Amino acid sequence: MAVLRDLAGEERADYFRGIQPIWGGGLDEARFGLFQRRLADSREAAGRYRLLGWFEGARMVSAMKAYDLRGSCARRPLKLFGIGAVFTPPELRRKGHAAAMLRAAMDDYRRKGAQAAVLFSDIEIEYYERLGFRVVESRECSVETGALPKPAGDFRPATAGDEEQMTRIFSASRAQETRFALARDGWTLRFQLRRLRELARARGIGEPEWGIVVEPDAAAMIRYGRDTVDVLEAGWIGEGARSVLLSGLRDCMQRGGRQRLRFWPVAQMRGLFEPQERTSAIAMIAPLDDTAPLPERNGPTELALLDHI
Repeated sequence: MAVLRDLAGEERADYFRGIQPIWGGGLDEARFGLFQRRLADSREAAGRYRLLGWFEGARMVSAMKAYDLRGSCARRPLKLFGIGAVFTPPELRRKGHAAAMLRAAMDDYRRKGAQAAVLFSDIEIEYYERLGFRVVESRECSVETGALPKPAGDFRPATAGDEEQMTRIFSASRAQETRFALARDGWTLRFQLRRLRELARARGIGEPEWGIVVEPDAAAMIRYGRDTVDVLEAGWIGEGARSVLLSGLRDCMQRGGRQRLRFWPVAQMRGLFEPQERTSAIAMIAPLDDTAPLPERNGPTELALLDHI
């Protein structure tokens, strides 16, 4: 009989080795495994992030990441089950192991009160649709440097201790939102920041540049991609602050030698630039509670890059 349980010890190492060729981000196997282990053992992960495996006897036949998330839709709070990095060893694929694991995990989180499951798919969406998921809004903007205002006004890099202020700004920017969104209660920012820091540590580059602050009421959380500056989340109070923040993002691009700004157009970033449909990281939702308010197929969402798990 197959069993769903948390990974431990060498089981975690086996899982990290398995996903490294897919999600390694340029890290070799050893550095990737160290990065993943430090993230899983961080205080930010405690109680909200798990590594789960599907076992037949002592053999792990599939594994995944599981997140305890909070969100809202139609101004009603939601408890959510986040799914990431589903993996089955190549020699065990097409035997139904991952599907059985996902069904068991969804049942487990349903019993714990989760009202929906959320994931971002890079494979055929039909696979997840057979498990009860539906595609929701998945768009992206790619903006050239010249489309942003030239640096004007005072902005500064985010530093340790800015997390609370940035959380306040991000939360305020979504205060009147009714679309499906993940909570801006601070945990997602702190967890993703820990991810950025551990990734930088694995690459040997120290503290990463991870944000911009415009005092007192604008901020953006960022990461540097291979050829982009990615905006994980942004918010402001007042149009003047918006202009300064966008000019600060342009400054990041120029200093980092990046030609494009990349973000998912949601909240106050929605409508600023022409979006395109995404062909990867397709957002999908599966109801676990039929009474919960959730977007219909292709319905609007407020999922930012910060939420990409």
